[in-house]
Amino acid sequence: MNSKEPRAGTQPAGASSTNMLRRSNARLILDAIWRVPSLETITANELMASTSLTRATVLGVCDDLIRDGWIDETAGQQATGKGRPARRFTLRDNAGYVIGIDAGYNNISSVVSNLRGEVMGRGSHPLVVSIEDIDPAPRTAALKSAIDSALTEGGVDPAQVLVVCFGIPAPVSRCGTIPTGNQFWQAMDIDQAAVLEQHRNWISFIENDANLAALAERHNGAVDPNGSFVVLLAGERFGAGVVEDGHLLHGSLGGGGEMHYLEFVDGVGGPEAIAPLARLWASEALAAGRTSVLAEHRSSGEGPSAEAVFAAAEAGDALSVEIVERLAERLSRVIATIASLLNPETVVIGGAVAPSIARLAEQIEAKVGVMSHFPPQVIASPLAGDIVLMGAVNAAIARVVRHALDIELHGRQPTAPVPAT
Repeated sequence: MNSKEPRAGTQPAGASSTNMLRRSNARLILDAIWRVPSLETITANELMASTSLTRATVLGVCDDLIRDGWIDETAGQQATGKGRPARRFTLRDNAGYVIGIDAGYNNISSVVSNLRGEVMGRGSHPLVVSIEDIDPAPRTAALKSAIDSALTEGGVDPAQVLVVCFGIPAPVSRCGTIPTGNQFWQAMDIDQAAVLEQHRNWISFIENDANLAALAERHNGAVDPNGSFVVLLAGERFGAGVVEDGHLLHGSLGGGGEMHYLEFVDGVGGPEAIAPLARLWASEALAAGRTSVLAEHRSSGEGPSAEAVFAAAEAGDALSVEIVERLAERLSRVIATIASLLNPETVVIGGAVAPSIARLAEQIEAKVGVMSHFPPQVIASPLAGDIVLMGAVNAAIARVVRHALDIELHGRQPTAPVPAT
């Protein structure tokens, strides 16, 4: 709830412990209501059973949460036999909103969602950044544009935004800093104060994009959320989010899952992933005079996209088939090193290339089986290009949940309780 801290000497000594107890009870009840699926309700009796609190405490706290705008009371249904209808409560899904951002190397994507993670609006902005020039202004402008576009499409008042999470392709420590000494990481950093200069009341934080992808897969993907798996982002640069027994492995400086060791892996040689290599190998082959339908895609200046290469390979284009075979071999070697180091049950390929990789999953899994003593299952994430965005939304909502009792909602105008019929 949003009560002010009492000034010293104005309340009895026991007042602070009473307030702590009320906050603890409110936390238990709000967490229980938050776990109820969207469009469903929970009764006071059910809250009593899940929290072991008395009826008076449950109803008192629920009245406070209604006042503060976090929950609504819905029409109660008459219980069998005599007695008053049960009081039913539900989370106000639109009490506030969060923003998730995938701040990649060459594109910024954003979504605004309600407190259930339901996407209300999207935004994006292309970005070309030179690693040698770490001027943050172009990246700041692109981020602002992507945020404004998502809010406009979703029809969301910026005053109702509570938290924004930026996913970046760089390690992020637990205190929200990026390790020094790597020019690419520094170029991917975000000047949060500049981006949110018009929204200083928003809570914001940054997180590694692969870690967010792992959170998204744990919440919304196809893996056992309590199992051991690795989500491998394989778009522009390899990055891994590592989950062991349901817990994300972060590393002391946020470096858990960093892939720069690939520079020392024979047959790999660096963290460059599927997209840049597909463009490079296709462009080199075409420049050497190879005939291919990929020649139609050269006008972009960067060469054919990975999606174009995979589509052409599917249609039987000889050059594209060769490139896809090379990519599959490289990806297999990368996954084999992960399997040897971490022994996960599953390696999930995430990012925009996931739908293309899905057709090669069995082939890659077989190759890894030859290279590793601990071959994992290899699958493509159903979240595809949204995986970092969804992870950022999950992380932002988790931050709201943790700090809900200290957040004052804009307007605080919950729906009035519906009278029982």
